[in-house]
Amino acid sequence: MPSDVVVLVATAVLAVVTVVAAVVAVLAARRVARGPAAAPPAPSPQPVGRDDAPPVVVSSDLVRVERTRQPDLPAPERSGALAPRVVEGRVVVPPTQDQVVAATLSRPQVRLAVVAEGLAHALRPESRDRISALMRREYRGRRRERLRAGRRAARAAHASALPTAPADQWLGER
Repeated sequence: MPSDVVVLVATAVLAVVTVVAAVVAVLAARRVARGPAAAPPAPSPQPVGRDDAPPVVVSSDLVRVERTRQPDLPAPERSGALAPRVVEGRVVVPPTQDQVVAATLSRPQVRLAVVAEGLAHALRPESRDRISALMRREYRGRRRERLRAGRRAARAAHASALPTAPADQWLGER
């Protein structure tokens, strides 16, 4: 086998290994960023653990949901609003709808889907016809404007080249 083919095969194998490693790294980073899956809290303290280890008591006090009363708000806002809550000593505030939309639309897959949908819409026959008609109208309008400007310039040049009328000679010439 020629040496250039060997180098090409080795390069292809190295590229495949690199891509696989990158995919594994991205998946691991996402898993770490999400954190461990939280188990639902037990309704009452229960011993948890192995037979040889001392039992660990999981209390329902670890997760406490506090809803604040808001009598001054209208009923729809009161029923749909999530209140901040304290989980394991940390305050958790639910995101607003604008924050959820911004986070969702900033994802690369969503951006790619939006661009693909826009291209598909632009390439449909009715969109192509509409776009070409708008471009044709714009082109013709600009051409008309150029012709008008040319005619005005020709008139102005022709008017300045005319000899002065005899009635105008008394203005300054003698």
